[in-house]
Amino acid sequence: MSETSPLMPRAIQYGRPSTMDKIKMFFSLLPLPAVLIWTLLFKSSNTRSKKRVVFDRSLHFLINTLNIRQLQHYTGTTRQVYNSWCKASKLNPEIEEIGESSNLLWIGERSLDKVIVYLHGGGFVIPPTDFNLKLLNHVRTVLRERGVNVSIAMVEYSLVPEAAFPTPLKQAVTAINHLMNLGVDPQNMQFIGDSAGGNLILQVLGHLLHPLESERVPVLSLPAPFKGAYLMSPWVDLSDIFGTLSSGDGTDTLTARLIKYWGSEVLGPVPAKHLDYIEANSAAEDWWKGVDAFVDRVLISAGRDECLKNEIIRFHSTFDNFHSHAKLEVHDGVHNDPMNDFAVGEKNGIMVNMLIDWLTLGFQEPTP
Repeated sequence: MSETSPLMPRAIQYGRPSTMDKIKMFFSLLPLPAVLIWTLLFKSSNTRSKKRVVFDRSLHFLINTLNIRQLQHYTGTTRQVYNSWCKASKLNPEIEEIGESSNLLWIGERSLDKVIVYLHGGGFVIPPTDFNLKLLNHVRTVLRERGVNVSIAMVEYSLVPEAAFPTPLKQAVTAINHLMNLGVDPQNMQFIGDSAGGNLILQVLGHLLHPLESERVPVLSLPAPFKGAYLMSPWVDLSDIFGTLSSGDGTDTLTARLIKYWGSEVLGPVPAKHLDYIEANSAAEDWWKGVDAFVDRVLISAGRDECLKNEIIRFHSTFDNFHSHAKLEVHDGVHNDPMNDFAVGEKNGIMVNMLIDWLTLGFQEPTP
């Protein structure tokens, strides 16, 4: 998020690989063209276009080949991704400081009538991609075409190794309080979170249920429930608790090894007493009791080919006991599949259209 100081130890700087890391990164990426040519010639799918198959394979290669420092160096920061996307989209960056070393990055025009709060994925170690922002802008455009005057704000939260839990939670809560202080009613607020972003939405709900006062997470007091929350491929298992993640190793863009590697970096400094907040499938059976008082509707999606599918289904089966409007959609595809469509210019996937319909319905429901 923030620019790192060269005076800080390398171990706690974002995107600062060593010289040896850079050399290894160069040689690690050399096979990529051959991998993509092989994929183009010999791999196909009944449910995805050739472009998507090639893209998914390239993403799989990159994130499973490079270590965290190398990936951060390759991807840049959240702010850099946002500014580059705004420039390419011919939009003016709209950056709003909110405190806690965090900002709201608005996707298009800023308005406070109805707001979607976006919490991005990336395992708490890398920023969103431009195709994440393309999806959000598409959602905003279609909703406005339907007469729903909505704006989308992405929370710029701190990443590993510069910050650890509960810093992203503090920043997400600060963003919500900031919007409410500006007059946004929670009934006019919906959330989108993919992967780690879905995890962060669950952290917010966990904090509402079990206030994390000992860690100085800001108080969050809602005058009404949030209207809705969409969890796309939520990261509910960071450590392969039940040994199911490898079921998607041959089909997903992620692997069990990668999930556990990133998960170990995120969980490393987290005390056992706080695991319930950050690893949903570690939580006690009754952790979510009362959650229906804080959010009206929850949509959860998982790809049939993704490593986390079984754990997302397991999470829903528990969460559903405490929320009567928590809907699970298991669709054809991989981790964060609806996002990946936008990397290759495909906009009308089944889950994208379902999401837009779901958000539309939420914003059109009358406030009690």
